[in-house]
Amino acid sequence: MQHRQLDDLLETRPAEQLLPFRAHLHLIHRRSEVALNLARFSVLQAPDGPTRSLTLTQLAGAAAMLDHPHWKELYRFQITESLPFYRGMARVQFAFDLQHHHDLGEATTELTRALGDLRHDPTSSTYIYRSLVSIALDTNQPGAALSALRRAESVAREGLLATELFLSASTLTMSLAQYPITLKTAMSAREHISAPDRLASTLVMGAKALALMGQTFEAVLMTQEAAALHRVLDSGRHAILNHLALAYLHAGDLPRAQEALSRADSYSQHAGTLSWLARAECARQAGGEPLPPGDGIRAQLATLRWSWVRAYLPALLEHYGVVTFAPPEWTVRVSLAGPVRVWMSGDELPLRSTRPEAGLLALLVTAGGQVSRERALDALDLPGKTPTARRKALSAAVAALRELLGWPGALTVDGGVLRLSDAPRWEEPTLPGRGREDFFCEGRFDPWVLEWREERVLAEVPG
Repeated sequence: MQHRQLDDLLETRPAEQLLPFRAHLHLIHRRSEVALNLARFSVLQAPDGPTRSLTLTQLAGAAAMLDHPHWKELYRFQITESLPFYRGMARVQFAFDLQHHHDLGEATTELTRALGDLRHDPTSSTYIYRSLVSIALDTNQPGAALSALRRAESVAREGLLATELFLSASTLTMSLAQYPITLKTAMSAREHISAPDRLASTLVMGAKALALMGQTFEAVLMTQEAAALHRVLDSGRHAILNHLALAYLHAGDLPRAQEALSRADSYSQHAGTLSWLARAECARQAGGEPLPPGDGIRAQLATLRWSWVRAYLPALLEHYGVVTFAPPEWTVRVSLAGPVRVWMSGDELPLRSTRPEAGLLALLVTAGGQVSRERALDALDLPGKTPTARRKALSAAVAALRELLGWPGALTVDGGVLRLSDAPRWEEPTLPGRGREDFFCEGRFDPWVLEWREERVLAEVPG
């Protein structure tokens, strides 16, 4: 249900009913004074029980939005007085307001505690882990972000809850410079996300990945698709037009960027920073005077975390002396000293070492990243007794390895040659030490693995 529909529904109810929900709706619309007054009145109307718990949370939220000096004390009082479920919900909103006030350490603490209060609620747990991903990225902790995302995925599994994680996954892979995976996530979102705002946000991340991969025209098209979801591509106002303006600027289309920017909202701190960056780049590309940043924007630029801005606006950042988080190098590491294992950007992927795709990956990394199809058919222990069955099994292994690595171009087949993508840096595979040759690809009996072990043993025999 849209906020406006909910607003209309509440207006049909008696004034004394649903006061906590009215207060919450006014908070969503950033009508903090109205929310505060409603919450105060509701506390008087509901001296105890769940309604009072909800109302105290909205009261604290309104106070936080107004920067009331005691807003934290209001939250802490509510947390102390509430039963576990309502305590957990209060912690979640407290953490949201702490994030807004840039107190990320305390926000992380409250979210972690909320997980205990709401451990039996998968929806809330998924939201909390998603928030922890965001905080970890804000503080340049990609490892912590990966851990939180994996936990969220284990809670959400499949279905509607899993669709809540597309944006988090695309943002994280963007921060890890895994641009092809970001793009694949955005394209998958089209099939799984029905909410226009969440789909649009995920498509924006995919568009940035396209731009950073050098596909500027395709990046503009995907950003236009995101704007169309909000029905503002040709007219109307929305914050997403800041992203569209930046996409046009990256493609060198100054007139369209200026038109999009003239309709772009900047009601939030995030949107305001994007809008300023776009306007400053417009001025730079037009050859005009540099746009002076105000104190608020200057503070934002001093802590700018978006690594994608480095590639989008390098000349602009250099002019203003802005330093962003450096994106980490995208690496893949494979261990063959024991069961076949693989890590991407430090995150171990769920590879089953006895599956054909594990043998194929091991063969590829020991052969420098590419092998012929015929060599793979001869070297691997594939199911099937006929040549046709073995070819089908190899095709299935190729598809499974692509799925594991995260994007269609991870492994290509061209001219009878299987080739790993060079988008990430493939580290040298870890091999077993001297005298431990039998542990090479432990548990695998591919012909090439048996040959490798035998050759190494013979090489160590004197004379």
